[in-house]
Amino acid sequence: MHLLHTYNHEKIWTKKSFFFLYGTIVGIFIFINIYGLQLLDFTNVEWLLNSTREESLWDLTQHYLGWVYYRNSDWHFPIGLMDGLYSSPVSIVYTDSIPLFAIFFKILSPILPATFQYFGLFGLLCYALTGGFAALITRRVSKNLYLAIFSAALFCLSPVLLKRMFYHTALSAHFLLLAAFCLWLYRDYFQKRFIYILLWSILTTSSALINAYLTPMVLGIFLCSLLQELILKGCRFLPSCFFFLVPPIMSTFIFSYIAGIFYGNVPASSENLDLLSFNFLQFINPANYLLTIDHRNYIFSTQSYSSFLPVLPSYSPWQEEGFAYLGLGIILLLFLSAICMLIYFFKKVFSNNSSHKRKAIFSSKLVLSSFVSITVCFIVFLFLALSPRATIGTKELYYIEYPSFIYDTLSIFRSTGRMIWPVYYGILALLVLFIGKLYESLPRKKTLLYIILSATLLVQIWDLAPALKYKHQAYTQNFESYELPMKSTAWDYLGKNATQIMFYPPTNYGIYCDPYVSCNMAQYALKYNLSLNISYMSRNLSELADERTLHHFEERKQGKIYPSVIYVFFDISDIPSENESHLHYYLIDNWIIGTDLSLDAYPDVKPYSPE
Repeated sequence: MHLLHTYNHEKIWTKKSFFFLYGTIVGIFIFINIYGLQLLDFTNVEWLLNSTREESLWDLTQHYLGWVYYRNSDWHFPIGLMDGLYSSPVSIVYTDSIPLFAIFFKILSPILPATFQYFGLFGLLCYALTGGFAALITRRVSKNLYLAIFSAALFCLSPVLLKRMFYHTALSAHFLLLAAFCLWLYRDYFQKRFIYILLWSILTTSSALINAYLTPMVLGIFLCSLLQELILKGCRFLPSCFFFLVPPIMSTFIFSYIAGIFYGNVPASSENLDLLSFNFLQFINPANYLLTIDHRNYIFSTQSYSSFLPVLPSYSPWQEEGFAYLGLGIILLLFLSAICMLIYFFKKVFSNNSSHKRKAIFSSKLVLSSFVSITVCFIVFLFLALSPRATIGTKELYYIEYPSFIYDTLSIFRSTGRMIWPVYYGILALLVLFIGKLYESLPRKKTLLYIILSATLLVQIWDLAPALKYKHQAYTQNFESYELPMKSTAWDYLGKNATQIMFYPPTNYGIYCDPYVSCNMAQYALKYNLSLNISYMSRNLSELADERTLHHFEERKQGKIYPSVIYVFFDISDIPSENESHLHYYLIDNWIIGTDLSLDAYPDVKPYSPE
């Protein structure tokens, strides 16, 4: 991602860090104004214990509980493994609890408060680093501090970042993509290639230890930067490509293994590859589909992120994973920039006596390599984001019937709509680079550019006002202590006499699709130091859990009892009879449970008959 002009080499960490610092300050300022300060209290966990109060989903609660279970677990190898949320150790990766932070703070656990959370800190760092790297992108072509601050604000006001923050918290680390673009832009500054390769290795490894969805995005940007080098230097650069690629890939694989991502019988692929995709209209569509899971029922509601633009129809509400609204301010600025580029193009290239300029530009390897590498980057990620089924609005453009091997491989990252993010932030990066070049080339009338850019930010904020207000109200409210729905004193008796909670059946239509039950039972289990046979995670582990549970009930049919197990049932049409299971069934606070213990002494507990 080169421009036509490059500056002399400077000491990057001394002269650029000033702009990076200002960018981080902008990011911190925007974060605090949206989310307030209470989330930064390490001991404040009330906002995490029932995240449906914020945005209707239990995901944030799941992420926090994953960290608590991991913190309470003994150390294993791989070190990312934890106990309690599954019938065997499972990786912290699959609770989306930001493994990089979880491992670090587990090491510090002995000196941390008994109640501790790092999700607010992570959110703050996401905004700060987004602002910092955005300022560095602009600094590549301009030394103007205002442009760096404008760039930081523009990126930090990204609707995509706004949607993801504390919704899927780990996926808010969009600064990793900006850092990748910065390494691409500044690669000529690293005369010691070892440092350059080390930074890419740190970046790719960090992406895997934050959220694996970000890893192919960062690696894809890296590959496109190598493609530009290959075009510039020719075939002689091919051996160097291997030298460049091996360390980042190996370090990512090794640290992923250490985090436990390859441990156990966790299914690599998932279903619905063709649903959770990007829609061609989503750059201009402010529709944000909010999902609520209510006892295995999936309910979508539509929220608009714009004060001005209408909500456009989509092929499926599941395409909320491909949400990529730019914001009216950015859309207008892109339109104005396109006009300026056309004017410049026709003026400089097609004016009289400019044939030598045309030859110079079109024969430039720098221009060709930039154009090809950026185009390849955008096309590949756009194709991946569209998934097998490409759509525009409610219409299907094409459907590709992938062979099962390709389908299963791509389904490792089934929420394909997220793959549009490198294109999304690539567009923003090109926009601020163009503005920086435009500013440096203006002999006068720079004040007019300041006015236009300031107006753009105001329009962007005004346009995103509904979303900003929604997020602000959700995370700055006074969070009352969350009370578990287990009110009967029988729960205390059961908890003190049990070691495990077993869900039956733990299938696709069981705990994996019922985070309400999972998260509440997980909190109850923490209170009494119990384990679960399965819980709500980012991967569906129900197949193996089913096998173990059905084997367990076969043992019960043969007369074996387990007084230390609390059985929780979902589907009342699929409960084993008392003669088969030898269990006592009860209805407690609208939960159907089975136990070998008698609860007849509790008047608020009703016997239940599965027949």
